[in-house]
Amino acid sequence: MRIRVTTRANLFEKRKQQHIERGYRIEEERPIPVNGLCSFIAVSETSDSEGVGDLAAQALNGMAK
Repeated sequence: MRIRVTTRANLFEKRKQQHIERGYRIEEERPIPVNGLCSFIAVSETSDSEGVGDLAAQALNGMAK
């Protein structure tokens, strides 16, 4: 799964580190702000057994902590 993360320039390194800690690989970093925002692609290798419902449950459980 690939997601583009867009964040304010002053939070770029912090958000990148958060994704790394959660097991994502970082690609296509764009650390130079455009209109005050930077971005990167976070890539997670998921197995075929994990469906969208499982991923949604994981996301909701992560938000509850």
